[in-house]
Amino acid sequence: MSIQAAPAGAGSVIDSIGVALPDRVMTTREVLDGCRNRLALPLEQTTGIVSRRVAGDVEYALDLATRAAEDCVSRSSIGLGDVDLLISASISRVDSPQRSTYEPSAATHLRHRLGCERAWAFDVTNACAGQFTGIYIADALIRAGEIGSALIVSGEYISHLMRTAQLEIADELDARIACLTLGDAGAAVLLTRADDGSGGFDHIGIRTVGRYHTLCVAGPTDRPHGGVIMKTDMMGLAAAGIREMVAHTQQTLGAMGLSPTDFDRFIPHQTSTLAIQAAVRRTNKVFGGVVLDERDVINNLPRRGNTATTTHTVALRDASLDGRIRTGDRVLFEVAASGVNVGTAAYRLDGLPDRLARGARSSRTAPPRRRPAPWRHPVRAVAIGLAETGASAHPGASAHPGASAHPGASAHPGASAAAQPGATTLQLIGAATDDCLRRAGVRASGVDLLIHVGVYRTGMIAEPAIAAIAAGELGFDGSTAATGEILAFDVANGALGMLDGCRIAAELIRAGKADTAVVVASEVEQREPGAVGPAVARCGSAVLLRLDPDRASGFLGFHSRSVATPAPDRGAWVMQDGGHSFIRATDRTEPAAAYAEHLPVVVAELLDRLRVRPEAIRAVVPPWLPPPVERRLRDTWPVLGARLATLPAASDGTDLFTSALPIGLRAVSAAGGVSPGELVVVVGASTGMEVGAALYRI
Repeated sequence: MSIQAAPAGAGSVIDSIGVALPDRVMTTREVLDGCRNRLALPLEQTTGIVSRRVAGDVEYALDLATRAAEDCVSRSSIGLGDVDLLISASISRVDSPQRSTYEPSAATHLRHRLGCERAWAFDVTNACAGQFTGIYIADALIRAGEIGSALIVSGEYISHLMRTAQLEIADELDARIACLTLGDAGAAVLLTRADDGSGGFDHIGIRTVGRYHTLCVAGPTDRPHGGVIMKTDMMGLAAAGIREMVAHTQQTLGAMGLSPTDFDRFIPHQTSTLAIQAAVRRTNKVFGGVVLDERDVINNLPRRGNTATTTHTVALRDASLDGRIRTGDRVLFEVAASGVNVGTAAYRLDGLPDRLARGARSSRTAPPRRRPAPWRHPVRAVAIGLAETGASAHPGASAHPGASAHPGASAHPGASAAAQPGATTLQLIGAATDDCLRRAGVRASGVDLLIHVGVYRTGMIAEPAIAAIAAGELGFDGSTAATGEILAFDVANGALGMLDGCRIAAELIRAGKADTAVVVASEVEQREPGAVGPAVARCGSAVLLRLDPDRASGFLGFHSRSVATPAPDRGAWVMQDGGHSFIRATDRTEPAAAYAEHLPVVVAELLDRLRVRPEAIRAVVPPWLPPPVERRLRDTWPVLGARLATLPAASDGTDLFTSALPIGLRAVSAAGGVSPGELVVVVGASTGMEVGAALYRI
């Protein structure tokens, strides 16, 4: 979609922010002295970073996120029990010296640590743009009236990349140099409705330019010492990022009828002083005069370094405490991240700086909860594409929902696009997306939202977002040279990710933030030999979503919640041994047996909200369940147990995981037992003991 100004006074306001900083301070001189190979590098002079905070001795990513969230809500009158949406936006998933958590999601852990029991919770990953991507989603839902408050939290323990780089950097031109600029921090933002007009976001926009995704990539090192490393083309990334960022700002402010001179302060992403200075020069050149002075720029680098997703929030807090930002100021945030992602946010400050300086609590209370309106405008799965390897093909799944009502789909017979047994994450995404777009008759340039919801990926890449990589490789182009723009990011919540991704896409479409969305899943689980329980199927799937102009078919409503506290010893983690990275996962059959007992309750809650009787449901598409559990559910669930669809089984007995929803939804239509106009319930669940359900009209 093209950039448009948001409706005045209809957005969100920052009720409170919180920051968590580790106690330990490390200087740039100490960082250079710790390198195995001596470097003649003026790092402090070129980056402006004198010191940064570092964690890792007693606290890690989730600990920093928890402390930041607690600091945030300590100055708010909105209680944690009143939070409607909880988003974890961290890049880092490290929770011990040599372990990163993949399941359960960080948001699931935060929900239970903080007590946000009623919040819809999931992870968003979008490199350093992660927190603003979370803010963008929350702001859209608040504007649409779907939620009243949201807590967006990041905990970045990333200084361990610096320690890996100290062992590996060969010389001053090494691509790992950017790792030496990193610092650790946690940050949290609590948003609520801007009812009084005293301040808030006037606009938030983010664009993905995937053609530059190779310029900065982070993931496990292959060296025997282990750890995570980031390789960056610093000159190339700065040039592309600044060019695209300033162009986005120009387009955004032009649509709003504003200029940089209408803002009091400018908060860019904090990478280096040279990059900030270059952005100022580029801005003045593009706008044709001195519209931005370096004195108006908040440069937080000397004491913090690059703290990834948390940089804007930490800079806002520090500048509020030292008086650089004051109540009533108008602030322009510029977002930049690998991928490449660029964005612009225009914000009017209320009394937040004064409250931070005085340690005072906001007087706002939680907006009243409202019952969701039944029968909302349906967001339709126009097409579903599948990419399955030979070991997990499902020949029976040959039609997408509503195939009889949408004849164009029949031009592409067969179950799915072909994928080799050893297909990579990108190959699975490509095959599934191509299949989906062909069935829908849509070009890649017609898609303006791309969400990847897979958990396991080739190479265990941590940055950039898999969706951003896919956008670049598959021809989704959000650059200034393109005819349109696209936002691409990752969502993670275990096997529940596909349902969450479809829900996020549906809400953004209904809110007018996107016209056409593709939600894609791919799973490549590289788990250790001898692991117990079913593996995750190597497959991919894609769902193309649009508003149904006839209001006849599509997703009508969603509901999800936590049903129990996840066991601390259950989940999946990235482990390393001698330079080899692998997944260590516990047996999924045990949590599946536990959450299956709650499926009927969550579905009943959904139907009650939407005022639908169980007898009106033609079929229920379940998540993957162990066969004995599925049989028991079929026997004990009144009315709907007999309507439980059987997922096309993977021939190797693997878990369909995030692709269970698309495969199941396509299969119930292909089987001929569900006709256009009839209702289907789709159910998902995760090892984090969360269950979600959606009502879909075929």
